[in-house]
Amino acid sequence: MKIITFHQLTGADLEVDAVYRGGSTGNLASEVLSKLFPVGNVGGFRWPGKWNETPLVILTSNENEAAWPDLLDPYTGTVEYFGDNRSPGELHATRGGNRILRSAFEKTFSDDRQSVPIFLYFTKWEQGWDWQFRGLLVPGGKGATLDDSLRTVWRTSKEQRFQNFAAKFTVLDTPVISRDWITSLLSGNRENHAPDVYLEWLRKGKYKPLTAPRVDKTRSKANQQPQDDKGRRLIEHLTKRFPKPDAWKFEAVALEIWSQISGNRIGAELTRQAVDGGRDAIGYMYVGPPGDQLGLDFLLEAKCYSSENSLGVKETSRLISRIRRHQFGVIVTTSYLGDQAYKEIREDGHPVVIITGRDIVEMLISQGIDTIERLDAWLDKIERQD
Repeated sequence: MKIITFHQLTGADLEVDAVYRGGSTGNLASEVLSKLFPVGNVGGFRWPGKWNETPLVILTSNENEAAWPDLLDPYTGTVEYFGDNRSPGELHATRGGNRILRSAFEKTFSDDRQSVPIFLYFTKWEQGWDWQFRGLLVPGGKGATLDDSLRTVWRTSKEQRFQNFAAKFTVLDTPVISRDWITSLLSGNRENHAPDVYLEWLRKGKYKPLTAPRVDKTRSKANQQPQDDKGRRLIEHLTKRFPKPDAWKFEAVALEIWSQISGNRIGAELTRQAVDGGRDAIGYMYVGPPGDQLGLDFLLEAKCYSSENSLGVKETSRLISRIRRHQFGVIVTTSYLGDQAYKEIREDGHPVVIITGRDIVEMLISQGIDTIERLDAWLDKIERQD
């Protein structure tokens, strides 16, 4: 990983995944981004000049806000980024971030890309004022529509509902953004010194994402569990709702979790409580156009375990042994898979979807279920329908 020191910031190029170090004064004089660009020293959105004329927007994130889970997906080369209306108020009554998003996405999908600012994405690094550069973003993606790419989402704060934007960007496949291009861009010429992949997007609307396929086939314990206190409280409460004598009641919840995460229509039924043969639910996930859908046959196993109680080979092998040809398995657990069990599934090529505590929390929060009260209401609804 390349490190750019504070004294090297002025005139530095931007390299994907390089860390740009802040100063040591402990105040805003140590701030990084205002040294790299003519922008302010605070805010999630930062830009030079007027919001509707700027050629450049800096997007920042700590990627650690449960209600606003900004996410870079390195495997698909996409970023989902939430707007700046993060408390009750009108969608556009902000400093300007949401107006920039609406304008940029509408211009992109009306083929007015020449007036769309470039977006540079930075995420908070481990300490102090440090930032990591994650890439050059452009609105939308291959085959996407405006409705796909810029959505409004509802949230609740202090019992007031409000809307914000959820925007999907593509990270273009260029490892370096040269200082020469940034200088040219700020002077009004967006093509001089520009990366080829950007020019392809600008002139033809072609997207070439920066994808990085996964090398590790498994996730560590830490990466299977919630990443912040809010997430840990939610999963702990969910687990406590189903103590051991009533753990079977979690099966209906697990089925709903799978339905939400899959994003497809699910048709399934729970198996009997005792002697279920290693299957808590059997069903179909439907894919294809509405008039001609194909049902993919799956078996589901649900495990409501505490965060420190992992699933081992014994639990996973029961499900694996019952998967037949043209079937796949789904494991839904509030905890995590142990290393050996996870590796055997992936290295042996078993068709098993693994949903752990972290995945559950991220799904809940994406649905606005971000408090204990809302979680209870959601669980109560599932129990009434069961």
